[in-house]
Amino acid sequence: MSVQGLKEAPTNLQIGIKKRVPADECTKRSHDGDVLSMHYTGTLFSTGEKFDSSVDRNQPLEFTLGTGRVIKGWDLGLKNMCVGEKRRLTIPPHLGYGEQGAGGGLIPGGATLVFDVELMDIKEGDRAFGQSAPGAGLDMTQYIDFKSPLFLISTGVVFFLFVVAYFVSSSQDKEKAGVTEKVVSASSDVKEGSAKKD
Repeated sequence: MSVQGLKEAPTNLQIGIKKRVPADECTKRSHDGDVLSMHYTGTLFSTGEKFDSSVDRNQPLEFTLGTGRVIKGWDLGLKNMCVGEKRRLTIPPHLGYGEQGAGGGLIPGGATLVFDVELMDIKEGDRAFGQSAPGAGLDMTQYIDFKSPLFLISTGVVFFLFVVAYFVSSSQDKEKAGVTEKVVSASSDVKEGSAKKD
């Protein structure tokens, strides 16, 4: 049994909340594109052996969330956090360092990792929809920033195309109506002409 209390290493990302921040104190949450300042301690799931810690160095790690600058398990597991919140991430190899491992043997290939993390600060960055790291499709929540230039431009283009389609459709309907009137008029002329012959 591992030091985490699980009998077997999980095959999916596990996110445990160690310290919640009350909703009224949470002024902003982490999103893709934000620059996060994190304290962390990383251990091996199988043995509990510590391989790295920003706490020991007294130097939080700064990185941009959702851009692939950190392992996928972090890009996925650190979303929607409040400053001061603490989580425990249990990260399977395919969302960590894979079969190659890292750190010159400190993290063996195929290792499941456990990170105790604390979000120290958030600097809002580019929160454009869909700018995620590879593998972010595993995330269940995506965020739309209704003020982002990308969202505003794409909404304007969709609206413009809708208006153009409406006017084209309306003019085609009018043309069809005109053709129908001509056909009806021509057929009534033919009926009148044949009635005059009789």
